[in-house]
Amino acid sequence: MRTTLLMLLAVLGPAAAFAQSPADVAYCNRLADVYERYIGRNEFSTGRSFGRSSLEGDVASNQCRQGNPAGIPTLERVLRNNGFSLPPRG
Repeated sequence: MRTTLLMLLAVLGPAAAFAQSPADVAYCNRLADVYERYIGRNEFSTGRSFGRSSLEGDVASNQCRQGNPAGIPTLERVLRNNGFSLPPRG
């Protein structure tokens, strides 16, 4: 019984991690908008950066753009550390 439960958790655990709320994805994209516009790179920046971009911020922004809100904590931290107010959540 215990082995079956552990196997079930191993299979369903990653699937639960991919269940994303539309509100989280939308908030993540708003954070990515601010990050890309003022700090990071985006497809319109033609390789230029304002000098505050970081690999972790770029990765978090890309996660948001792919519909994965796992980048929220990183983008919130990067934006706050650069003196930005966070957009409203919700």
